[in-house]
Amino acid sequence: MSEEFKTEEEEIRKEFIERKKRPRWRRFVFGFWILFLIIILVGVGGALIYKTGFTFSQINVDSGMLPLAENEATPAPDADRINILVLGLRGEGDPDGGLLTDSMMVLSIKKSTGQAALISIPRDLYVAMPGEKYKEKINFAYALGFEKRGGAGGGLLYSKIAVSRSIGLNLTYGIAIDHAAFREIVDILGGIDIYLEKPFIEDQQWISGGDAGLSQFFSIKTKTASTSEGMIETQKWIFEIPAGATRLDGSSALYFARARFSSSDFDRARRQQLIFQAIKNKALTLGILGNPVKLFQILDSLGRNVRTDLTAGDTQGLLAIYPNLNTKNIIHRTFDTTPEGLLYETRAENGAYILLPVGDNFDKIKEVCRDIFLQ
Repeated sequence: MSEEFKTEEEEIRKEFIERKKRPRWRRFVFGFWILFLIIILVGVGGALIYKTGFTFSQINVDSGMLPLAENEATPAPDADRINILVLGLRGEGDPDGGLLTDSMMVLSIKKSTGQAALISIPRDLYVAMPGEKYKEKINFAYALGFEKRGGAGGGLLYSKIAVSRSIGLNLTYGIAIDHAAFREIVDILGGIDIYLEKPFIEDQQWISGGDAGLSQFFSIKTKTASTSEGMIETQKWIFEIPAGATRLDGSSALYFARARFSSSDFDRARRQQLIFQAIKNKALTLGILGNPVKLFQILDSLGRNVRTDLTAGDTQGLLAIYPNLNTKNIIHRTFDTTPEGLLYETRAENGAYILLPVGDNFDKIKEVCRDIFLQ
């Protein structure tokens, strides 16, 4: 075996071993498509009224009262704004950090103008934990609340506190979504259509194929060398979506939303927003409200995989303002480490990678979120 190939093979092996050590919870995922589905499904009548009501009895949880203590005040409500926190997580049954929220977004609605904005919250943002004297990454708040308050209601409460204090907005509602709902509902819709200006390639995250089902967008890159002992091969799995228009099934959309090793969490947040738009467009064009079979399937998935402090009555209120929303011109904001992103990266005392606000306070971020509809 040539020394050059031997060295390359050893480097690849070390890279794979190192990647296996990375926490499995560093995955997934998605945003506000699920809220859209919940809102429109509440409008279903006839034989589906019972099914819809039963689904809400499954997904509704009590998140409790804010704040936890007098010294933990959260921003006051704005009568003209509805702010909804949506969390994506692997799920309660996952033993490897399934309650850490890898996707955190805020949907903000201005009722008087019908404007809507999506604000992505990076999971590595380092903040004070609700009810505690220490700081941790913001994606830990849900797991902490789940443990302290005995379930998803506590998780939503703690996440709403942590996020609201960081962005300066009162969070009216919260929704937590298991990634299984994402895959199932995309498949129920018959896939989603996206358009990419350039190919998307993830060649670092999955060593021997995906872990969320089959996808046509995986291929194997094989390197071969001749040695005196015989042929030596090394393989790497590549997830690649070509440039142009592409239809993704549930598993492929999940991989696209989770991929981050070859890009970044910030790029992933932008892709998640792209997927939300694609699901919204597909649900509208497909006319799912006229298809009882698909509606029952979607409701079943929601009941298994979603928890929210939205009641059916709250959702009826959202349904009433939905026709006035400008869903074609949703404002998107992602905080990152670019000059305009208002964050910088550093290390915590334990060596963990974290993000902090520029100036070491959240004043600028709060200002952006408060004035997001003035741009």
